[in-house]
Amino acid sequence: MTLRIKGVVRLAQHVRRELAQPITAARREHLRHTVAKALAQVHGILAAHNTTLQAMPAPTRRAYQFLAGLKLDEVVSSPAPATPQPRGDIKLIGLKAFWDRLLDHLAHARTPDEEDALYRSIVATSQSVERHLHVNGLDDAALTASSHMVLGWLAYFRPRENFNAYVAAVARARPILDAALQRHPGYRPPAVVHFRPLPSLYRLRAYRNATRFVLPTPMIALPAEFFAALADAILNGGSRQPVVEALGSDECQVIQAELDVLGGQPEQARGLHHDLVAAFERVNARYFAGALARPRLTWSRTFSGRKFGHYDTVRDSVMISCTLDRPDVPPGVLDFVVYHELLHKQLGVNWSATGRAAAHTPEFCAAERRFDRGAEAHAMLQRLARER
Repeated sequence: MTLRIKGVVRLAQHVRRELAQPITAARREHLRHTVAKALAQVHGILAAHNTTLQAMPAPTRRAYQFLAGLKLDEVVSSPAPATPQPRGDIKLIGLKAFWDRLLDHLAHARTPDEEDALYRSIVATSQSVERHLHVNGLDDAALTASSHMVLGWLAYFRPRENFNAYVAAVARARPILDAALQRHPGYRPPAVVHFRPLPSLYRLRAYRNATRFVLPTPMIALPAEFFAALADAILNGGSRQPVVEALGSDECQVIQAELDVLGGQPEQARGLHHDLVAAFERVNARYFAGALARPRLTWSRTFSGRKFGHYDTVRDSVMISCTLDRPDVPPGVLDFVVYHELLHKQLGVNWSATGRAAAHTPEFCAAERRFDRGAEAHAMLQRLARER
């Protein structure tokens, strides 16, 4: 049985953000009280269900472990984060129009062949934009916020499992929303469902022969019964509490965190136990003769257990999972992950004649083996992954 306890991931992310900047003694005590109260509530819930931590979903379990391992008296406050630089003024013409058409196609029932074609168009467009930016020497700061947001969305759905989750969510939501529209005289079915970045809970637009529901992307993680509650809130003025609580769930928070990283986040290199700038400087000096320009470095907002790092070629950004920002992770293990991502920066992506990308080439694997005690670091990462 899986036991879902809401709010643990969100609290852990909040505490990490608080401790990544100067903090007063009073605020530190408030955090101590909040964390202690949350841990006591988790223990009480587990006891009431006669179960253990292993019954919780992996993101919740890792967030709990982070909170339980905090030693607030030993945390050194970080400098205030730099003010994010304004975005550039280069707009990728046609990207937004392509995205809008893609969302409309995804909103309708599709055969497997049509789904495959839509998926290939996501991958091809995302890779094409990356090539265009690379060839023209452009980086993330040159793009408008709108273009960057669309690129982040496309990047998130490049893994086939994420694309499949989107298609499955539309299939769950559409019949429920169609039925709700048929009972409401003010709107016409069918429901056209878009999952996309959205600052609000939903957006609704009526057309002569359809009704469009624009919903936040993380809702792709939610079950069918959620969409019944959503339809009630939108069309009948029902309670919005189930909608708000669902978006605060661990499943939605994990998706939102990855979308935030892909869509562009200010650099946050100082962690609670490790500093990514220091790790970069160690790796750069030892393995790249100090010649590699520093990319933007940031910790992830979520406690991932499978993917420990990511290099974004478009944004020249290295993201490291905050799962590694813990005292029992040796600096050498962190350096190994940083080295792996910097190899992606140094070696780049090999593009085939058909436009397919290959990153982990024989050359890459041979270079990775040059890392001192890399086998030991890899073994520890596998142990951390098994904690999931």
